[in-house]
Amino acid sequence: MHGKIQQRIDPQLLKEVEAILKAQGIKLSQAINMFFTEIKRKRSIPFTPSEVPNEELAKNLAEAEKGIGVKTYKNEKVLFDSLEKL
Repeated sequence: MHGKIQQRIDPQLLKEVEAILKAQGIKLSQAINMFFTEIKRKRSIPFTPSEVPNEELAKNLAEAEKGIGVKTYKNEKVLFDSLEKL
């Protein structure tokens, strides 16, 4: 059984990526399967995104690393109970 993915992609990005993959003899579907396999193998995204976060995101990430604005929960149940109240 095969799963299907339908996703909107910037047309120019898609065109450029398909050209890069074609030059390497790789179909888009193969590249997606390779990407998913690596995510499964590493249990995370298999690369560090190179885009620099904007100023606000960078500030929020730095604060979160220091524990500022981070809420912790005693256990899973308390976490999920709080999410249901949102």
